[in-house]
This record gives sequence, structure tokens and C-alpha cells, in this order.
Amino acid sequence: MNDNDYIYQAMFMLDNGEVRDQGFNAVRDWVKATLEKHGAEVKVLRHWRESQLAYPIQGNTRSTYLLGYLQASQQTVSKAKAEMYLLGPVIRMLVLKEEEIPAAELALGIADVADTDVAVPDEEPEFDPFADEPEADEFDGGAAPEAKPEVKAEAKTAAKAEGEGGKAAEKPAAAATESTKSDS
Repeated sequence: MNDNDYIYQAMFMLDNGEVRDQGFNAVRDWVKATLEKHGAEVKVLRHWRESQLAYPIQGNTRSTYLLGYLQASQQTVSKAKAEMYLLGPVIRMLVLKEEEIPAAELALGIADVADTDVAVPDEEPEFDPFADEPEADEFDGGAAPEAKPEVKAEAKTAAKAEGEGGKAAEKPAAAATESTKSDS
């Protein structure tokens, strides 16, 4: 182990479309090759799970997770991460520095998994935050919904005051000015 090398735990979130099209092993091998190309020594790389995301990421609502342990320098990790985001099926990546690789994980290593054992469901429709809002033509002729009775009464009172030439609105302002003059 080089003085500048550290042990890292890495979690890769993979694009399910890529996993479905290419197969899990091909995508895993691409991640491994990219890490090794930049100088990382990959110790463990295994399927962790496939699940729904808390929120859509790049149009994906589900992802396949790949768990790995590697030995590399900080620069190696940065370069590999940049390439994965630009070119590959990795939509997110979390890398944490570790003291050592757990023995149970080290025993798993990088074993092939039958692509049929990695179930990747079809993608759900893209998330639409406005899906529950009614369309404009669902209202009465495209007009706004009817106002509540108390709102109508307030609107009539305001319209009546304006209809009197605005004199009702001007009186309080004039009275306020006169009271200010008498106070001085």
C-alpha cells in the first residue's frame, strides 16, 4: 500500500436502463475497468440491491446499487468519479474512507452474478409534480372556480364604493389630513 493510498468503500447507483440493456455483469465490469484505468485496486465489487429512489435522478425513479471496496489515492478517486459521471451508467457515487475492508466483504470479492438473478423492473413513468392539478378546461368553461359567498359580499361592497366616484374612499384620507393639521 502506497503512503498516499487509502481504503475506500464506494456505493455506485447504476442507471437501470443500462443494466437492463447491457446486463449487470457488463456494467459492473465497466465500473471496475474505469477504476483500474485510473490506478485503483478493486478488492470487492458486488450487487447490493435494486430499489426505488426517494426522488427522481436524471429521469430515473429506480436504481441498481453496486457496493465496492477499493484501494486508491484521492486523485485516483476524483478522476474515476469524473469519468463515471460523464461517460458511464453511474448516476450517483458515494465514496467513504475506511480503516479496513470487513473480512465478510473481502471474502465475497468480485464474483459473477447471473444476469437473470438481478431483477431490474421496467422504469416507471417520469415523476410529474403537477400531475394532481386539474387542467384549465376542467373548470367551468376555462373560467376560475366560483368564489365563496363571503368573498362575493366583500367584492360587491368594494365595487359600490368605487361606483360612488371614489368619494367614500377619499373621505377617510381627507379626515386624516385634517386631524393631522389640528394636532400640529
